[in-house]
Amino acid sequence: MSAKPLLLLGRGGFGREVAAWISARAMPFAVMGFLDDENPGEPDVLGPIQGHEPRQDASYLTCFGDGRARHKVRTQLQARGARFASLVSPDAMTATPLEDAINSIFLGACSISAGVALGDDLLVQGFAVVGHDVAIGTGVTISSHAFIGGHARLGPFCTIHPHAVVLPHIVVGEGAVVGAGAVAIRDVAPYTTVFGSPAKVIAYGKPHD
Repeated sequence: MSAKPLLLLGRGGFGREVAAWISARAMPFAVMGFLDDENPGEPDVLGPIQGHEPRQDASYLTCFGDGRARHKVRTQLQARGARFASLVSPDAMTATPLEDAINSIFLGACSISAGVALGDDLLVQGFAVVGHDVAIGTGVTISSHAFIGGHARLGPFCTIHPHAVVLPHIVVGEGAVVGAGAVAIRDVAPYTTVFGSPAKVIAYGKPHD
């Protein structure tokens, strides 16, 4: 299989990590370089994201930890003709097809069970486990070693931090944050941050308010 030309959006630590994983696991992409608004002087940065005119000889992939940023940049460039890839590690174990999730990254030995509904602009990190019939909204981030029980629903742009547990049938609202090691035993309201076992609300409010 020939390697597909790929431009990575964002040259922060995560962007460089994605590039390294593509090389280390011989994924079918040839990274041409980065687009980045904050590191213009780096030799592998081909230019800024802002004002970039999409190329037709390459696909794009956002490398931001924040789901809203992934979604915003993807929709802006896609409206101007950019084509977006998704990255699925060869170590990923899945009973749900992942290729239809646009601009999404599934790293390392993550596990996605059967019947999972996937939004776009996702980030699922290594050793995360997603149970059967889970619904994952656009822009969701699921960090390493998190566990999502069957029939749970993750609203758009929510974040599940490392080692967090979302029990079966629990609903995590839009923009909510489940802190590291937290155990969500009841629904999490939109735009709240919960922490602890059992998880309790420690912060309210939309981001950037």
